[in-house]
Amino acid sequence: MKMISRISTRLNCSEDELWKKIIEPASLQFVASPILSFVPIKEGTLTGEWQVDTPYPLKLYFLKFIPLGLHTIKFVKIDRETNTIVTQENGHLAKVWNHIISFKEETPGVVSYSDEIEIRAGLLTPGIWLFSQLFYRHRQRRWKVLLKI
Repeated sequence: MKMISRISTRLNCSEDELWKKIIEPASLQFVASPILSFVPIKEGTLTGEWQVDTPYPLKLYFLKFIPLGLHTIKFVKIDRETNTIVTQENGHLAKVWNHIISFKEETPGVVSYSDEIEIRAGLLTPGIWLFSQLFYRHRQRRWKVLLKI
């Protein structure tokens, strides 16, 4: 079974301001917190900028202390020209968690931002889809906070 989540918002920033944050692994930690946290299996994995075709194996935690198993993120596309980031992800609960981030500056200082997530988790798919609806709304609220810092 496959389900798709699509969640959109507007961010008060420029495309350049968003790129400066979105390319940093530390931003993932910030926008996911405190609901999910990602702990690298190998130290130093979440430094610098995200790289295409590099798998990032992580331990995933719910509320920072409930282990959810391993989760791997692999960036398939980081395209600054089209403002698109595509990841292929998988983990213990979701065998497929593919994520497309896209954004476009609608007017100066206002970016239309969208997350699209393909979820395949067998019988757990509807529950994980529901979680993704809540989680990505949380992430988008956290993006608004991070962009003000």
